[in-house]
Amino acid sequence: MKIAFVYPHSGFSEPVVKLSDAIAIVTFELARRLARDHEVIVYCRRDKGEPAESRHGNLVFRRFDQTFDFALFRLRLLETVGLLRPTHPFRFTSLYYRVFIERVARDIAREQVDVVHVHNVSSFIPVIRKHAPASALVLHSHDHALADFDPDVALARLRMADLILGCSAHLAGNLRERFPELEERIEPFVNGVDRRFLEVESDPKRSAEVVFVGRLSPEKGVHVLVEAFGRISAEHPDASLSLIGPNHVPNKHFVDPFGDDEVLAGIEPYYRKGSSSYLDDLLKAGEGLQVMMPGPIDNRDLPARLARAGIFVFASLWQEPFGIPAVEAMAAGLPVIATRAGALPEIVEDGVTGILVDRGDVDGLAGALRTLLDDPERRAAMGRAGRKRVEELFDWDVLAERLASHYEAIVAPGQTGRQRRTASADPVPCRRSA
Repeated sequence: MKIAFVYPHSGFSEPVVKLSDAIAIVTFELARRLARDHEVIVYCRRDKGEPAESRHGNLVFRRFDQTFDFALFRLRLLETVGLLRPTHPFRFTSLYYRVFIERVARDIAREQVDVVHVHNVSSFIPVIRKHAPASALVLHSHDHALADFDPDVALARLRMADLILGCSAHLAGNLRERFPELEERIEPFVNGVDRRFLEVESDPKRSAEVVFVGRLSPEKGVHVLVEAFGRISAEHPDASLSLIGPNHVPNKHFVDPFGDDEVLAGIEPYYRKGSSSYLDDLLKAGEGLQVMMPGPIDNRDLPARLARAGIFVFASLWQEPFGIPAVEAMAAGLPVIATRAGALPEIVEDGVTGILVDRGDVDGLAGALRTLLDDPERRAAMGRAGRKRVEELFDWDVLAERLASHYEAIVAPGQTGRQRRTASADPVPCRRSA
């Protein structure tokens, strides 16, 4: 098969691919494995100084300049003055990356791609369908946009897709509930972890370092974690807390567009004050404590950093669509404390691979930290159980094989995409694969 991935938000820099964006990691890990047996093209952003194309065997990165798209982004101002409905923000309109996707779609048609795998941006589907009607289309959802925004617009786009993937059972379930007529096309497809993390030689029994990896942003519950750590630090003077990740507070519309999540309503002031203020608040809360903020690190350097830790915490307040950092920490042999938020209970088996607490529960989080810091043997046992769970459920090699099976189910047996039927506006539901 000839397979295309479409992801406009990353440039996949050369000569060494350095990735911290979760969806870029998913794209790269799947694409490079599928390229062992198939031709794979990744359509992505062209950054300054990067080549328009680079090839690694059967894997090609084809990059497009986005200058005109960035100019169109100024239309986001229409949201602030109320000219765009809350259920139809700019990123959900057909103008979002419109120049990029027109160029990509024409190239897909020229390449006669069999399967086109689009990450997140549903407005790309009609454009690709118009230019490449014989290609099978996959829309892979990594956030809540399809479940949050204009259902009529979303449904019209989804009808043009042959397969709709949600990055967790939580997300796929939300989509099935909202679009029951498309239930047979919607499948959960979890993210994985590179085997580099499974090879980490950690020893949580000997380490009292607590680590968080992710955006330093209020919906990630970082301030809740710092407060909880402060409550147990006197009992455990040897314990330290490392907050690894970029200081970036997004617009609250991205995490709670309609303000209907009571837990997130309590952190509204953080979004008004912005990233620098949130970081200042974290620094102030961590005064006098063993709290370190080394900033973001490349994913390739993360295994060595996790090897030094004893406990991983993911205290998200947001209903997480997935949670790659938690899986990576489990693969590295660490016990994971996480909140009952979105897909995290699918990842962390409460009492076996870690401990689950309620969102925003400072006392519960402090209690979970105390429990594991008091019991080195339990930390080690949970770490071993977590690593086993990752090997069974979140291995990229297994997931790539499963994805290839999904592709085969939507491409007519014995035919390439260019020989398939000309797609109608409402394709035949795909067969489920195991």
